[in-house]
Amino acid sequence: MAKTPAPSLPKIDLTEKVLDVRLRLKGKVAIDLADYQAAYQATHGEAVELDVLVGSILALHLEADRGFQAWRRARAAEGGRSSA
Repeated sequence: MAKTPAPSLPKIDLTEKVLDVRLRLKGKVAIDLADYQAAYQATHGEAVELDVLVGSILALHLEADRGFQAWRRARAAEGGRSSA
């Protein structure tokens, strides 16, 4: 029997500090996000609010973006501000 595919987002730590961001999504991205929320619940066995889910997806994307990480390191080496 084949293993059910699962989203790559790891289980979210709900105790982390939260920053409120207002965001309005519509169309395909809104549908995809609702489906991702359902997949997360099926994978991890617990529901997660959309705002927490979006923040975690964004964090994962930023961490995986090699171009952005290289830019950030170059900027820090030049004395630019970085929170990493």
